[in-house]
Amino acid sequence: MLLWISNNFICEIPLSPLDALFMATSGVCVTGLGTVDISTGFGVPSQLVLLALIQIGGLGFMTAMMTLSIAVGRRIGIKGRIFFLGGLGVEGVQGAVLLFFVVIRFTALFEALGAAALFAGFLSCGEGFARAAYFAIFHSISAFCNAGFSPCGGGLQRYATTIAVPAAVMLLITLGGIGFPVYAECAQLLKRGPSHRLSVYARLVLVTSGALVALGALLLAISEWNGAFAAFPAWAKLWNALFASVTARTAGFETAPSGALTGAGRAVMIMLMIIGASPSSTGGGAKTTTFGVLAASVWSELHGRSVPSFMNRTIAERAERRAISLIAIYLFTIFAASLLLALTEDFPFSSILFEVASALGTVGLTVGITVELSTFGKVVIIVLMFWGRVGIYSFVSTLVKDGGDSGVRYPYTHIPIG
Repeated sequence: MLLWISNNFICEIPLSPLDALFMATSGVCVTGLGTVDISTGFGVPSQLVLLALIQIGGLGFMTAMMTLSIAVGRRIGIKGRIFFLGGLGVEGVQGAVLLFFVVIRFTALFEALGAAALFAGFLSCGEGFARAAYFAIFHSISAFCNAGFSPCGGGLQRYATTIAVPAAVMLLITLGGIGFPVYAECAQLLKRGPSHRLSVYARLVLVTSGALVALGALLLAISEWNGAFAAFPAWAKLWNALFASVTARTAGFETAPSGALTGAGRAVMIMLMIIGASPSSTGGGAKTTTFGVLAASVWSELHGRSVPSFMNRTIAERAERRAISLIAIYLFTIFAASLLLALTEDFPFSSILFEVASALGTVGLTVGITVELSTFGKVVIIVLMFWGRVGIYSFVSTLVKDGGDSGVRYPYTHIPIG
């Protein structure tokens, strides 16, 4: 409502209630899809309202509520701690306050450093002092929260052959998508030295994230060398392939238009969008740990091992089942939503599939069909953005009655597979 009021009373371009809902959902769910170009359709007040929604959405609603409670001197109760940890994908109640301060401290640090780096980058690209400062703050928050909104006309495409701005944005995207518990572990590693080892979880996140960025950049460089990156010099083709690989993991910025991607490039981007960022981060997607657990499970099965393992540690059966269930629900949702939109929207199926994966993964990339969606299509995308942010697995779990473990064990049966 606040976004609709600020835009309609300040800008010449009116914002319908549905478009206001779409933009607000995209902001809170840190997606970046828009039915309105905020660089031309939003005034500064509306952009600031959107930026506030991005910050709240990136950190989580319960983080904002805990910040407010601490600011007014209220004690954080057990229920508040459970909701806060649940919002970050962490089970239990212990360590909530400690993790809260980790979230606030690292967010403030990274966004401040990112804004300083971006300010220097925008100045070096010829922007004026005030404009560079505004762009720097907006992009720093938007990038760290993996939102993808940009007040620049055409996004970051004008900076495709520069170094400073894309480098700062990539670093912020990566830091926002790694996950706050990993920050805490890395801080302990720097504090204690070699005597402190990272947990298997942290190592899985770092290894999987690095591998996906490298593999994605390689595949995009190959597929788009004479495609979306054809107009760039050789070094810029590699640079933009790296940027596209990083931003596809739920960020949504682009230095080359997604609509210019080849079929192979779109397929790579969809794969990266589905996997997404890591748990307890500002990003969405099925999560890197889900992909890592499935990869370890497949690797162990191909080698005839009875249980999956990673770095000499056995992966819990419950984690494996959860990963399989999550990816099954995720892929089914993408297929069902794509089929539904294919019946109601007059666009190529590849464009619809790209849009759906982008919305559910809270990425924000589009091949140009968002503004042309029908009312029904916009509603579908709004629902997907919401599901993608709250967690599609968590959302579906709330709809299914928990029968509990009865303790009954039935005889095993053999079912041929493959």
